[in-house]
Formats: sequence, C-alpha cells, structure tokens
Amino acid sequence: MQRKFFVFLFVSLLLFISCTNTKKQQESESQDDSGVLLNEGDASISSTGDRRFVSDMVTAFIKAYNDQDNEKINSYIHPEAGLMVIHRPGALDWFEKVSKIDFDKPVPSYYPYASAGNNYQISYEIAPRYDCSTEKWNKTGLFVDLTTQTNFLGPIAANLKEYDDVELDPNYIKQIEMAEKNSYRVVVTTEVPLIFHVKQFDNGWYVTILDRGYADCGA
Repeated sequence: MQRKFFVFLFVSLLLFISCTNTKKQQESESQDDSGVLLNEGDASISSTGDRRFVSDMVTAFIKAYNDQDNEKINSYIHPEAGLMVIHRPGALDWFEKVSKIDFDKPVPSYYPYASAGNNYQISYEIAPRYDCSTEKWNKTGLFVDLTTQTNFLGPIAANLKEYDDVELDPNYIKQIEMAEKNSYRVVVTTEVPLIFHVKQFDNGWYVTILDRGYADCGA
C-alpha cells in the first residue's frame, strides 16, 4: 500500500514539473517579440476587394518611396494623424511625429531614405522577424500582416519614461495610440528593409508609422 502511495506521489511530481516547464517555455516564447499581439479576427479587410485596395495602396506607397516622390508619398499620410517615425539613436528606440516625409531631410538626419526596390509579390502572412545574432530574416518577401495587432509605440514610450525619464504629454499619448490602434504592419525584407503600418480612416487607407529602428542591431 505504501509503495503505491509513493509511486502516486512520484508521478504527480513529474506531472507538476512538466506543466511548470511548459508554462515557462510559453512565457519565454511570448516575450520574443513584445511588439505583436495576436488578433482575435479582423472584419475590416475580409473580402478580396478590400485586400486588392490595400495591395494597391501598399504598392503605390513603396513605389513613391523608391522614387523619392515627396508629393505622392505624402498623399498617404493622414493630415490629422500624421506619421510616427521609429528609429534607434542609441540603445533604446525613439519615435517622433512628423506631418510629412521630405526625402532631402530624413528622420533621423543621419539615416538617408534608401531604396527598397524588389520583385516580391505581396503575401498576407504574419510579419517576419529579424534575428540580430544571425543577421537574417526568418523569411523574406513583402508581407502585409492582417493577423497581428501591433504594439510598438506603447512599449517604447514606457521604456523612455523608465530609463530616460521622458514624460510624454497625455495628448501625445493619445496621438500615438491613434496611430497604432487597428493598424497593420507591412515589411519588405530588402537589404535596407522598409517597414510601415497602414490604417483605415473613413474610406481611405494611410501610412501611420514608419519603423526605421527594427532590424537595426548596431546599438
């Protein structure tokens, strides 16, 4: 009887350790990319027609970017929301709001806008990740991620407050929330990657975030 009892305790202990390790692994995997949160579903881009419209807009934006066409590219920046530009001046990411893109005056000033010329076809998939240890993407191409709710600006603001003692105005917090909420991440894995977010305002689609910090492993 005692032997059966000890066997039961031993098996229970093994199950407990197994469950604990599984939970830790899941938590670790969830922290690999804190900038993304799984969406429970998207109703705003549900039809083929919607996707075609987004594809046309993404293609046109990339072309204007590569052509360095100020007038054309700024037509994709919402007049009220503006454009949040993420970059990495040091160990921490930073962002700033601009009303337009000027290819002669890049943001940041030391980082010129480089061509993202490519022959990729648009894929509607989860955005790729860049591994600084291998300096490689886990997949290459032009991706529009409709399955993921982005969360980049909020953590950057929190880090700036914690480590650089930067206190953002509440109105500015609302502006970064407006820029990111319900936006979709677009990634072009060219040598100098082009990463931006698109979002719908009324019946039009605009670029609300230009991420020039991701895949920058220099700091």
